Amino acid sequence: MPHEMSSSRSGDPEGYQMGYDLTATRLEGESALVIQPTIPDSAPDALKNALAVRRAANLHWKCPDCGAQPQMPNHKQQRALPRAGKAIPAIFLHKDGCGCLTDDEGDAA
Repeated sequence: MPHEMSSSRSGDPEGYQMGYDLTATRLEGESALVIQPTIPDSAPDALKNALAVRRAANLHWKCPDCGAQPQMPNHKQQRALPRAGKAIPAIFLHKDGCGCLTDDEGDAA
């Protein structure tokens, strides 16, 4: 999978350090920036595993656990969103029981 660069940003929600990677890549022939959470060392194991599955899905455009692929806006919307200064969302609808899903405490759902 194309991976040109990555940088990290950090925040502090819910008592453990959470950061974000910004990865520049190409998707469907277009430049794209993928923003996704890093995996905090202090997070519960179930949350670490869930984030690892999500990161793999984001970078490979297919969930390695449930096979979900992103739903994208249509081409007209994809052209209009950047002109309006908005990001183009890629939404994964993961299946029940997928390893990327956790409850509020970070336990596998």
